Formats: sequence, structure tokens, C-alpha cells
Amino acid sequence: MVTPAHGPFRLRRFYQVTVEGKIDPSWSDWLNGLQIKSHREADGSIITVLCGPFCDQPALRGLLNRLWDLNLVLRFVQQIDSTNPLEREQDQRSIQ
Repeated sequence: MVTPAHGPFRLRRFYQVTVEGKIDPSWSDWLNGLQIKSHREADGSIITVLCGPFCDQPALRGLLNRLWDLNLVLRFVQQIDSTNPLEREQDQRSIQ
């Protein structure tokens, strides 16, 4: 039996979404309050990591649709634990 993802048993899940290109942190409200952090890779490319909670899969899909509309290249999407996901990133240098 499949348990529905709604109702009193629904849990928020945290995701980390990585895209190529820079998204300014001021866009956080437009992107559902996600944490946004960009860094430069060794090859000079800019990568942006977005982290935060999603109440369900349609909310995650909504974010992916917004990123698609911005023509950003998706690197990966990963479910993570909820403890300061961006602060755990190693080798990450902020871009001003």
C-alpha cells in the first residue's frame, strides 16, 4: 500500500539543488525562501547551490520549473538532512 504524501503524516524534506550560473541571494524570496550560495569552480565556471525545505514533490517541481524558465543548467538535485546544508559545503568560495 502506498501512503499519500499529504495529510497529517506529510514531512518536509530538505533538498540541495545545484545549477550552473549565478543566482543572486536577493532572489531567495522568489525562490520560496531557499538559501542561495554561489562559488567559482577550478575551471572558472560559476555554480549556485540552493538549499531548503519542500513540503511536497509538487513544490520541488515548481522550483525546477522556475530554474528551467531561467535557462539555467541543472547539475543535480539531492535530498539532504536539515542541519545547515550550505555551511557543510567544502571548497566553497562566495562570489560577491
